[in-house]
Amino acid sequence: MNHTHLPVSFSVDKDRTLDTVEAVLAIARRGGLRLGAMQLRSCESDDRVYLELHAPEPSLLDLFMARLHNQVGVDAIDR
Repeated sequence: MNHTHLPVSFSVDKDRTLDTVEAVLAIARRGGLRLGAMQLRSCESDDRVYLELHAPEPSLLDLFMARLHNQVGVDAIDR
């Protein structure tokens, strides 16, 4: 795995998908990350968001993951 590349996925409540994704993307942008790809899959109980992020240095990805775990409405985070 490239240390400056981060595939990450997480679940969000269907009622707050857009607000939550907007907040997560703002965290990434403020952290100096670049969005490579984004995909959304809707399930019965929730929505699953898949992101591919890129960073100039690995520590920025670690910081993003720490912030993602503290984001309200984000569940079941996978790398």
